[in-house]
Amino acid sequence: MPDHRDRYYYLAKKERYRSRAAFKLIELQTKFNLLSEGQRILEIGSSPGGWSQIISSITRSKVMSVDLNQMDPLEGVIFVKGKVGNKDLSGKIREEMGKNSIDTFQGILSDAMINTSGNSDIDHASSYLICQEVMKLATEFLCPGGFVVTKQFYGDLTTEFVNKWSGMFQYSKITKVAASRDASKEVYIIFKGYRG
Repeated sequence: MPDHRDRYYYLAKKERYRSRAAFKLIELQTKFNLLSEGQRILEIGSSPGGWSQIISSITRSKVMSVDLNQMDPLEGVIFVKGKVGNKDLSGKIREEMGKNSIDTFQGILSDAMINTSGNSDIDHASSYLICQEVMKLATEFLCPGGFVVTKQFYGDLTTEFVNKWSGMFQYSKITKVAASRDASKEVYIIFKGYRG
């Protein structure tokens, strides 16, 4: 088994982040200035909570975090157990929005990813499908002017994905982050300025 205990792993331990993925969001925030105080954010693929920590510390507002796996409680974070793509997820999100007086979200961030199979074509296609589901949630819950971040294994469908959704936003960008492992094909796709 490969040893994933790289410098970001140890930095996460030192900074008391729940995962090394926290540094990916920190870099995205530095590059794209996505998060600001007071925003309501929907996070997909949250467990164990590395991104949730960063989002809540910047926005100081209610964060709704969704994952198939249970997540230990975090102050200021509303956790919804569910799987992106399942038909009941929207209802669960909407129910929690009602309970917490949330009408829409200013941003949707997804670090959700499939368990890799080892076949790059299959993994790329699976990640593409997850991103499609995240964008469907955006059309339902994102407010005008809002932003979306999705993670995808780069491949043949990536450009098609960006082209499909970029018309609904003022800005789109594919980017890599330093905290991704060297051998990884993962990219983050940024959409800003939702036209609603």
